[in-house]
Amino acid sequence: MKGLQRQALKRIGKNWSKASLTRAKLRANVAEFGGYVTDQFGLQKIENLKPGHIQSYVESLHMRGLAPSTIANKMTAVREIVASIGKKNIVARENVAYGIERVRINPQSVDQAKLEEIRAVLQSRADRGELAAKMMIAADSLRTSFGLRAKESLMSKDIIEKNGIMYLVVEGSKGGRPRELAVNNEAKLKAVQLVKETSKSHGSGTGRIIPPNMTLKQAYNKQRNEWRALGGTRKNRGNMHGERHVHAREMCIRGASKAEIMCELGHGQDRSPSAYIGK
Repeated sequence: MKGLQRQALKRIGKNWSKASLTRAKLRANVAEFGGYVTDQFGLQKIENLKPGHIQSYVESLHMRGLAPSTIANKMTAVREIVASIGKKNIVARENVAYGIERVRINPQSVDQAKLEEIRAVLQSRADRGELAAKMMIAADSLRTSFGLRAKESLMSKDIIEKNGIMYLVVEGSKGGRPRELAVNNEAKLKAVQLVKETSKSHGSGTGRIIPPNMTLKQAYNKQRNEWRALGGTRKNRGNMHGERHVHAREMCIRGASKAEIMCELGHGQDRSPSAYIGK
């Protein structure tokens, strides 16, 4: 690892406030930027960063043909670095200043038939004793009934009770902040029961649905790759994230407020749910 890469990583620290997978991606982008500046400019001290270094890096990202969302993620890492050395002003506040188009996310349409097809294949595998398939079925149940993210659906398993109401404690949230979701309908109750049954069938001592022989990262990659291999892609309208969109729209139909929808999905209440339910 080059000297500037080590300096940059040391400056930002390990960012324990972020979820593990988010943290790993951030640190990879930080290291990439440090390597670029070293190779292109021979910079020896991270404190000597200048606007020109950043502009050159952005131009190289455009030349690589990266998607705007990918470039925006890499700019997040750059901003972390300059903030750590007290030079925030050397990076423009808005990505548009670097020719990075604003990423607009529209509500995802979902092909329920495709999802049922995927679930049927997984159920067949689970019936044959495949632990990963059992994990994915339980995770899918949490995503559809609670609107969890893919990582959250693998990690969440604890149930607490407050004032006679059961709550699922959602782990793996962005920012590492757990949230509690009421188990207030039949679908949610069945989902948490399936989590318990799956964990028990694995012989897991943690209560999680992840097979004992897998790490979280391995389970996350297994779920993602298997789901895609079965046709669960955005192009086919069968990706896992689409299940969150369906859940948000169902909440809206039931009369939930925008703030309630965002809270359940793990977003700030001041954020608009238009990406999930439209304008």
